[in-house]
Amino acid sequence: MSGSGTLRAGDAPVLLFGREREAQEITSRLLEPGRRGAVIVGDGGMGKSALADHVLEQLDGIVTATFIHGSPVLSRMSYGVLSPYLEAAGPDDMDSPLAVLRTIRRYFRRLSETGSPQPLLVIDDAQWLDEASCHVLTQLAMSGELRLLVLTRPRAQNIHELLSLARDGLLARIDLGALSPEAVHEVCSGILGGPVLRASSALLSRASGGNPLYLKALLAQSRRLGRLVAGNGAWFLRGEPDGLDASVVDLVKGQLSARTAEERETLETLALAQPLPRPVLLAVCGPAAVHALLADGLVQAAPGPSEPLSLAQPLHAEVIRFLVPAVRSAAIRAKVLTALAETHPPEESESAEKAAWLRRLEWALDCGDAIADEELLHAARMANDEGRSALALRFGSAVRRAANVLPARVEIAAASAETGEFAQAQLLLEGMLEPETLAPDEETLVRAGLAAARLYQRTGRSGEELDALADAWCTASANLSARSGGPGEAAAHVSRGAELLRIRSLMMAGDYPLAQDRLTAFTRGPLPEQADPEGLWAIVAHGLLTEILISSGRIGSALEHSGAAMKLIERIGGPLHAYCGSVVVQHAQALLHGGQFSELERLLAAKLEAPAHQLIAYGGTLGVFEGAVEIQQGRLREGLQRLHPAVEALRFSDPQLLLPYALGLAGYASTVVGDQNQTVRYAKELRGLSRRGPRALWLVGQAYAAAALASPEPGGTIPVKLAEIAAQARDEGFLAAEKDILELCLAVGDLRQASRLQEVSAGFEGGAAQALHAYAAAVASGNPDLMVSAADEAVRHRKYLLAVESIGHAIRFYGSHGNLRRQRALIQQLRRRRGELAGVTVSYLSPSLHLVRLTRREHEIVDLLLSGASTKDVAAYFTLSQRTVEGHVYRIYVKLGISRRADLEGAYRALEPGASPASLE
Repeated sequence: MSGSGTLRAGDAPVLLFGREREAQEITSRLLEPGRRGAVIVGDGGMGKSALADHVLEQLDGIVTATFIHGSPVLSRMSYGVLSPYLEAAGPDDMDSPLAVLRTIRRYFRRLSETGSPQPLLVIDDAQWLDEASCHVLTQLAMSGELRLLVLTRPRAQNIHELLSLARDGLLARIDLGALSPEAVHEVCSGILGGPVLRASSALLSRASGGNPLYLKALLAQSRRLGRLVAGNGAWFLRGEPDGLDASVVDLVKGQLSARTAEERETLETLALAQPLPRPVLLAVCGPAAVHALLADGLVQAAPGPSEPLSLAQPLHAEVIRFLVPAVRSAAIRAKVLTALAETHPPEESESAEKAAWLRRLEWALDCGDAIADEELLHAARMANDEGRSALALRFGSAVRRAANVLPARVEIAAASAETGEFAQAQLLLEGMLEPETLAPDEETLVRAGLAAARLYQRTGRSGEELDALADAWCTASANLSARSGGPGEAAAHVSRGAELLRIRSLMMAGDYPLAQDRLTAFTRGPLPEQADPEGLWAIVAHGLLTEILISSGRIGSALEHSGAAMKLIERIGGPLHAYCGSVVVQHAQALLHGGQFSELERLLAAKLEAPAHQLIAYGGTLGVFEGAVEIQQGRLREGLQRLHPAVEALRFSDPQLLLPYALGLAGYASTVVGDQNQTVRYAKELRGLSRRGPRALWLVGQAYAAAALASPEPGGTIPVKLAEIAAQARDEGFLAAEKDILELCLAVGDLRQASRLQEVSAGFEGGAAQALHAYAAAVASGNPDLMVSAADEAVRHRKYLLAVESIGHAIRFYGSHGNLRRQRALIQQLRRRRGELAGVTVSYLSPSLHLVRLTRREHEIVDLLLSGASTKDVAAYFTLSQRTVEGHVYRIYVKLGISRRADLEGAYRALEPGASPASLE
């Protein structure tokens, strides 16, 4: 196919899919005098055509674009792709490359003689060019008579001569690789038209391989299936993305059709069984096909003793599995099992071996093979230990023999508790700890107790109910021992697990000293070496101790214990993986309270590499901390962009019961940035929540909600309510919560709490607490110099909002004491330091700083002045005298710390970014 034409101005802009930099580079390179054009190299779906369309739109009126399209059919015909330009050529001319070249030259010369802009030949799918056409196009480019824009896939066999122009510098070469996760996130937000949960965009990035076409297909198909959903304009994944979109299926079919039969079988085998050790795949499919696919980049090898192989593009595996019939799948499976038995490949890591075994067992179910109940039960337990609830449900539901039904029920219940099917989990666990329907063996009993404990935690059960569960667990273990001819006592590991439940009950009641004392028996010795119950108890105990230490301000010690728990999970793995989420939350809380924001950001970024099922379950949890770390540094708008989708995701999956805290935090941040509609919505929902979650976080969430609704008028009732919540946290032993709430008290203008905040923060470790202590001491003293020093301390520890508030208090002090010169100097300092303060400005200050904020009328006047109006024009607009308007302008200048109109825009935008009369309504 071919065609020509000039793009018209006003054509719809092309969505660039994160390729803005490449588009700018190509546009500029095409216009360079020494260049003959550009070549864009990228795999199918990488956005070559969309990028070219955008470039041509930018060059509208500068070039006349003419198009040719390569194809497999035309590649078998000499000059086939150039045939539209060879109508004037005779039969004898087609045997002469020189005659063909002259004919095409005449065509484009006639085009130039019509007065059209310089010609640009766009060659799409250039990998299908025949060698003869490639030679002619190379000559045209070298002569400078024609500029080329070449779009090709890598590893094109017939166009080396054309690509050599890029090596010689005549063509600019731009290689399109996969989009980065950050670019994928931006693309998702752009396509969906709202904020997207980071964990969801990370999962989409991984599933698409950074391929824009695949990303679009994943978004479209996942929306159709209800896996990608929106709440209040924010988007998140509630299930793993599905890429079986027609466009992707057609593309993969086309790629398969271009391969040999042996290569197609190799791709099918890997899609069904990946990863496979290289010796196994070579035995099944032969070395020629495997080496060809490796050379073409369709198959990749991972490091490891057996060099495990898999498809390079994750979405290809999903599509190919969909395309392979069940009968053929079973035949391939038989070959793979035979090769595994005969080749004896080197063993990989334990986790890799487990994952491969689970995949093969799942494949067996797909093929309808009979699997022993013992294998299914073992697989269900393994899947639950890895947090793969959907797989555990599938394996557990396939168990048939009566002797294995009760153990399978426990696994189904555990998986149901993790997926939010709480009623189902409760029903399945009923009687497991009762004498009449007791679990049949010790392992089943332990796992039933753990599943019940997890269910109680997910549903926010009381401390009394935890105590009752601990007693029932021990009694059941004693009964099982007696039935088996034992001493009739609870097993030691069950007693220790029950003790941890009782310790959690103490913590829920606020008795942290006694809880800490009883945890010593679990944490004083070396870490276990095995993933048995003792390893699990160590994980839980170190996590509980982390929570206690955070509350008392011993952040360094808290991080030691949470770090020990995380290292134990990483070292041992196995059943400990199921508790990774709670440990990460405790570690993140310690980092947040300690002001170690960079470390927390690194932790959250690392967790985005977690398996898909973990990102689905804990995506909202990660999003809460992503938002909190931004807000703690004063970047409230950025924090809200993270919090909005996190709140929506927590409604679907909230394993650590963070929704109350997230709602309060989001409501407060919405108030500060002026989004009152969101504030009211979040506060209303928080009041209606039935499950409260961790008591300390629930109190902080309530405090944020109260601060969000705080009255800006002196003497309002909300600061009193905040102080009451702070006192409640203090009485219940939650000192970290009290510290956070007292900080809010000062933020909404209740400066009476400064002395208590100074006292509490003195006992906390970490830079953030130091900055808070300096701030509270300065406010309590009423000394403006100390307030400015406290601002410097806050900047050092990235507490930018605190820094601005400190300067703001000093500004207010000088204003109330009539020292306008010093007040203006501080306002100017605040404006100069805006970059240092991460963009946080006076628009984020507490209501007590109203002296330096503009009134509604003053905002309106500034808008008119910035649009070019004179004071006379403003007076006419408001039907005021010019002298009155000049008085308003003088007061505006004083508040903004300027003395001339030339400085108005910079000062206004710095101190009130984005402000307008409409935003104040």
